[in-house]
Amino acid sequence: MNKFEIKRAPFMGTELMAARDADGQIWAGVRWMCDGIGFSEGQRKRQIANIQEDAVLSKGGSNLILPTRGGTQRTLCLKLDYVPLWLAKIAITPRMERETPELAARLEQYQLKAKDALAAAFLPQAVQSPTPSPAPVKQRELTTDDYIAASRIVSDCRNERLHYVLGFLKCGGFEIPEVEAHIPDKPSFRSEVTVETTHRILDLMDFL
Repeated sequence: MNKFEIKRAPFMGTELMAARDADGQIWAGVRWMCDGIGFSEGQRKRQIANIQEDAVLSKGGSNLILPTRGGTQRTLCLKLDYVPLWLAKIAITPRMERETPELAARLEQYQLKAKDALAAAFLPQAVQSPTPSPAPVKQRELTTDDYIAASRIVSDCRNERLHYVLGFLKCGGFEIPEVEAHIPDKPSFRSEVTVETTHRILDLMDFL
Protein backbone atom coordinates (compact mmCIF):
# COMPACT_ATOMS: atom_id res chain seq x y z
CA MET A 1 0.00 0.00 0.00
CA ASN A 2 1.31 3.40 -0.95
CA LYS A 3 2.28 5.80 1.81
CA PHE A 4 0.71 9.25 1.53
CA GLU A 5 1.62 12.56 3.03
CA ILE A 6 -1.73 13.99 4.02
CA LYS A 7 -2.41 17.67 4.63
CA ARG A 8 -5.41 19.89 5.09
CA ALA A 9 -5.46 22.99 2.90
CA PRO A 10 -7.46 25.93 4.29
CA PHE A 11 -9.62 27.55 1.65
CA MET A 12 -12.53 30.01 1.93
CA GLY A 13 -13.28 29.15 5.56
CA THR A 14 -13.16 25.38 5.07
CA GLU A 15 -10.45 22.73 4.76
CA LEU A 16 -9.66 20.69 1.68
CA MET A 17 -8.03 17.29 1.95
CA ALA A 18 -4.85 16.81 -0.05
CA ALA A 19 -2.48 13.87 -0.25
CA ARG A 20 0.92 13.47 -1.90
CA ASP A 21 2.16 10.01 -2.88
CA ALA A 22 5.72 8.69 -3.05
CA ASP A 23 6.09 9.92 -6.65
CA GLY A 24 5.23 13.51 -5.67
CA GLN A 25 1.76 13.42 -7.23
CA ILE A 26 -0.80 15.53 -5.34
CA TRP A 27 -4.33 14.21 -4.97
CA ALA A 28 -7.43 16.15 -3.95
CA GLY A 29 -10.30 14.62 -2.00
CA VAL A 30 -13.49 15.12 -4.03
CA ARG A 31 -15.94 14.96 -1.13
CA TRP A 32 -14.14 17.76 0.76
CA MET A 33 -14.35 20.06 -2.25
CA CYS A 34 -18.04 19.26 -2.73
CA ASP A 35 -18.73 20.02 0.93
CA GLY A 36 -16.73 23.25 0.73
CA ILE A 37 -18.66 24.45 -2.31
CA GLY A 38 -21.92 23.76 -0.50
CA PHE A 39 -23.29 20.80 -2.45
CA SER A 40 -25.93 18.64 -0.83
CA GLU A 41 -25.29 14.93 -0.28
CA GLY A 42 -27.24 14.12 -3.44
CA GLN A 43 -25.26 16.66 -5.49
CA ARG A 44 -21.98 15.30 -4.09
CA LYS A 45 -22.90 11.74 -5.11
CA ARG A 46 -23.84 13.02 -8.58
CA GLN A 47 -20.42 14.66 -8.99
CA ILE A 48 -18.62 11.49 -7.89
CA ALA A 49 -20.59 9.53 -10.47
CA ASN A 50 -19.80 12.14 -13.15
CA ILE A 51 -16.07 11.78 -12.51
CA GLN A 52 -16.19 7.99 -12.64
CA GLU A 53 -18.22 8.01 -15.87
CA ASP A 54 -16.30 10.77 -17.69
CA ALA A 55 -13.81 9.42 -20.27
CA VAL A 56 -11.14 11.98 -19.34
CA LEU A 57 -11.74 12.60 -15.63
CA SER A 58 -11.85 8.90 -14.84
CA LYS A 59 -8.19 8.66 -15.92
CA GLY A 60 -7.21 11.13 -13.21
CA GLY A 61 -9.34 9.63 -10.41
CA SER A 62 -8.48 6.97 -7.87
CA ASN A 63 -9.90 5.64 -4.61
CA LEU A 64 -7.41 6.33 -1.83
CA ILE A 65 -7.55 5.40 1.83
CA LEU A 66 -7.72 8.68 3.76
CA PRO A 67 -8.80 9.67 7.28
CA THR A 68 -12.38 10.97 7.42
CA ARG A 69 -14.79 11.89 10.17
CA GLY A 70 -16.04 8.32 10.15
CA GLY A 71 -12.53 6.91 10.37
CA THR A 72 -10.05 5.78 7.75
CA GLN A 73 -11.89 4.85 4.58
CA ARG A 74 -11.51 4.62 0.84
CA THR A 75 -12.56 7.84 -0.90
CA LEU A 76 -12.42 9.20 -4.44
CA CYS A 77 -9.56 11.58 -5.19
CA LEU A 78 -8.47 13.47 -8.28
CA LYS A 79 -4.98 14.24 -9.48
CA LEU A 80 -4.30 17.93 -8.98
CA ASP A 81 -4.08 18.68 -12.72
CA TYR A 82 -7.59 17.25 -13.23
CA VAL A 83 -9.25 19.42 -10.57
CA PRO A 84 -9.77 22.54 -12.76
CA LEU A 85 -11.16 20.40 -15.59
CA TRP A 86 -13.68 18.72 -13.27
CA LEU A 87 -14.79 22.01 -11.71
CA ALA A 88 -15.08 23.67 -15.12
CA LYS A 89 -17.52 20.96 -16.18
CA ILE A 90 -19.90 22.04 -13.39
CA ALA A 91 -21.97 24.71 -15.09
CA ILE A 92 -23.01 27.84 -13.22
CA THR A 93 -26.52 28.14 -14.62
CA PRO A 94 -28.83 31.18 -14.42
CA ARG A 95 -31.10 29.12 -12.16
CA MET A 96 -28.21 28.44 -9.78
CA GLU A 97 -27.31 32.13 -9.71
CA ARG A 98 -30.93 33.04 -9.08
CA GLU A 99 -31.86 30.41 -6.47
CA THR A 100 -28.51 29.76 -4.75
CA PRO A 101 -26.29 32.79 -5.49
CA GLU A 102 -23.90 31.99 -2.61
CA LEU A 103 -23.28 28.49 -3.98
CA ALA A 104 -22.69 29.92 -7.47
CA ALA A 105 -20.18 32.43 -6.11
CA ARG A 106 -18.27 29.79 -4.13
CA LEU A 107 -18.21 27.45 -7.12
CA GLU A 108 -16.68 30.20 -9.24
CA GLN A 109 -13.92 30.75 -6.65
CA TYR A 110 -13.22 27.01 -6.52
CA GLN A 111 -12.94 26.92 -10.31
CA LEU A 112 -10.41 29.75 -10.23
CA LYS A 113 -8.34 29.13 -7.09
CA ALA A 114 -8.85 25.69 -5.52
CA LYS A 115 -5.96 24.07 -7.40
CA ASP A 116 -3.50 26.71 -6.19
CA ALA A 117 -4.65 26.30 -2.58
CA LEU A 118 -4.12 22.54 -2.74
CA ALA A 119 -0.67 22.90 -4.30
CA ALA A 120 0.36 25.53 -1.75
CA ALA A 121 -0.19 23.05 1.09
CA PHE A 122 2.89 21.14 -0.02
CA LEU A 123 5.11 24.05 -0.96
CA PRO A 124 7.91 24.87 1.50
CA GLN A 125 7.42 28.11 3.35
CA ALA A 126 9.58 30.70 1.65
CA VAL A 127 11.99 32.40 4.00
CA GLN A 128 11.63 36.08 3.52
CA SER A 129 15.01 37.70 3.27
CA PRO A 130 15.50 41.42 3.28
CA THR A 131 15.50 42.90 -0.16
CA PRO A 132 19.10 43.75 -1.04
CA SER A 133 19.72 47.36 -1.78
CA PRO A 134 20.66 48.04 -5.39
CA ALA A 135 24.34 48.35 -6.13
CA PRO A 136 25.47 51.93 -6.58
CA VAL A 137 25.95 52.97 -10.17
CA LYS A 138 29.53 53.91 -10.88
CA GLN A 139 29.72 57.43 -12.23
CA ARG A 140 31.65 57.79 -15.45
CA GLU A 141 34.43 60.29 -15.83
CA LEU A 142 33.43 63.66 -17.21
CA THR A 143 34.86 64.67 -20.54
CA THR A 144 35.61 67.98 -22.19
CA ASP A 145 32.38 67.74 -24.14
CA ASP A 146 30.47 67.44 -20.86
CA TYR A 147 32.00 70.68 -19.59
CA ILE A 148 31.25 72.44 -22.87
CA ALA A 149 27.62 71.32 -22.70
CA ALA A 150 27.41 72.40 -19.05
CA SER A 151 28.82 75.83 -19.84
CA ARG A 152 26.17 76.32 -22.53
CA ILE A 153 23.45 75.43 -20.06
CA VAL A 154 24.78 77.88 -17.52
CA SER A 155 25.16 80.68 -20.05
CA ASP A 156 21.60 80.23 -21.32
CA CYS A 157 19.87 80.09 -17.94
CA ARG A 158 18.27 83.04 -16.26
CA ASN A 159 19.93 84.67 -13.29
CA GLU A 160 17.23 83.59 -10.83
CA ARG A 161 17.68 79.96 -11.88
CA LEU A 162 21.47 79.91 -11.91
CA HIS A 163 21.72 78.74 -8.31
CA TYR A 164 19.58 75.65 -9.02
CA VAL A 165 21.40 74.84 -12.25
CA LEU A 166 24.77 74.97 -10.55
CA GLY A 167 23.45 72.74 -7.77
CA PHE A 168 22.35 70.08 -10.25
CA LEU A 169 25.67 70.22 -12.05
CA LYS A 170 27.51 69.77 -8.77
CA CYS A 171 25.39 66.68 -8.01
CA GLY A 172 26.39 65.35 -11.42
CA GLY A 173 30.06 65.51 -10.51
CA PHE A 174 31.03 68.86 -11.98
CA GLU A 175 33.49 70.96 -10.04
CA ILE A 176 31.91 74.37 -9.76
CA PRO A 177 34.56 77.09 -9.29
CA GLU A 178 33.93 79.49 -6.48
CA VAL A 179 33.58 82.98 -7.89
CA GLU A 180 33.53 85.94 -5.61
CA ALA A 181 30.57 88.10 -6.37
CA HIS A 182 31.52 91.61 -7.37
CA ILE A 183 28.83 94.25 -7.22
CA PRO A 184 29.94 97.48 -8.85
CA ASP A 185 29.30 100.68 -7.05
CA LYS A 186 26.11 102.36 -8.09
CA PRO A 187 26.72 105.40 -10.19
CA SER A 188 25.89 108.65 -8.51
CA PHE A 189 23.30 110.67 -10.28
CA ARG A 190 24.49 113.78 -8.49
CA SER A 191 27.62 114.64 -10.40
CA GLU A 192 29.30 117.61 -9.16
CA VAL A 193 29.62 120.04 -12.03
CA THR A 194 31.71 123.03 -11.54
CA VAL A 195 30.38 125.93 -13.46
CA GLU A 196 32.61 128.82 -13.76
CA THR A 197 30.64 131.94 -14.08
CA THR A 198 32.39 135.05 -15.30
CA HIS A 199 30.86 138.28 -14.27
CA ARG A 200 31.73 141.20 -16.40
CA ILE A 201 30.44 144.71 -16.25
CA LEU A 202 29.02 145.54 -19.57
CA ASP A 203 29.76 148.96 -20.95
CA LEU A 204 26.91 150.32 -22.98
CA MET A 205 29.35 152.17 -25.13
CA ASP A 206 30.42 148.85 -26.60
CA PHE A 207 27.07 148.50 -28.34
CA LEU A 208 26.90 152.07 -29.68
